[in-house]
Amino acid sequence: MSDWAQDYIPVNERIAQFIAKYPEGSLQPADPSQPYTVIEGKGESSWIVYTAAAYRHPGDDRPGIGCAWEPVPGKTPYTRGSELMVAETSAWGRAIAALGIATNRSVASAEEVRSASERTGRSQSVANGRAGTQTTPNTKTAQTRTQSAEEVPF
Repeated sequence: MSDWAQDYIPVNERIAQFIAKYPEGSLQPADPSQPYTVIEGKGESSWIVYTAAAYRHPGDDRPGIGCAWEPVPGKTPYTRGSELMVAETSAWGRAIAALGIATNRSVASAEEVRSASERTGRSQSVANGRAGTQTTPNTKTAQTRTQSAEEVPF
């Protein structure tokens, strides 16, 4: 197992740390009226984007913000059909990290590294606390469509 994998703190453990440190805190969509966005690229490529806010207390005017995206449909049996939940969990982990709750030296979640590796069809090395290359949505050709939670097409 790599040093990165041994040092990684899973999101569920960071959520527990967040709750212990901020008992009045909450994890919410950054914009509750638009909890996620679907970005559609050319062909069959599209991504679901989720932005989370980690509020330390009900009046927190500077919550930790985290954003994550996931390809739709998911590329693995573990992500297919769960794209929104995977993106949401990753965004929560990043929002918590933005408040200073440690993840490790990297900002990528274990699932993100695994997904990136599976998308490229090869193993990726971890160097300097970062995963290798990662495919991102082509924003020049992508169109953004916003949906409410009731309109989820998956």
